Amino acid sequence: MDDPEHDDPPPIPRDLYSEYEDRPFQCCTRCGESLSDFEGGYQVSKAYRRGECVVEYALCEHCRNAMMDEFSDDSKKRLNDFHTQAIHHQGGIDECSVCGVPRRADNIEDFVITGLCEGTHLLDSIMICGDCGDQVQELLSAKTKDTWRRFMDDHFPGPPSLDELPEPINLRNLPQVPSNFGPSSDPF
Repeated sequence: MDDPEHDDPPPIPRDLYSEYEDRPFQCCTRCGESLSDFEGGYQVSKAYRRGECVVEYALCEHCRNAMMDEFSDDSKKRLNDFHTQAIHHQGGIDECSVCGVPRRADNIEDFVITGLCEGTHLLDSIMICGDCGDQVQELLSAKTKDTWRRFMDDHFPGPPSLDELPEPINLRNLPQVPSNFGPSSDPF
């Protein structure tokens, strides 16, 4: 007879795979080390907007703890209180762990799914809808938001700003191509 207390945890679901690599995360986004090297496990998070994954990352336990150490004491206390009082784990990544709204509901545009993993196994998971995520954002101090912003800037640079782009080519200043250049006068 099976003993549920001694069964292996389930495998990591495809929803928590890297969209970019189309496989389970292999390396910590912050330190670059192989996630299989960490016995303490790792966290995978993916943020969705209008059905599209817009940010995904995996943090080894060491990097996750180091980042949390950078959060303000007030933020850590408020987040811990919120987690203790408002988060339930029954719905996993299929329903909001705060309000219970299903992830596939028509009115859900934004949400985050997070899994606590070890090796190839999922130990725990939650989903937070956009409205409840806004509540969490209100708990964060400016220092904590700055820590998060630095993490995002360091690992998800996004498109270059206008001052980082090269100057456009001014076609009027290019040398003229001789008319006998080739079968047509258009060198391009």
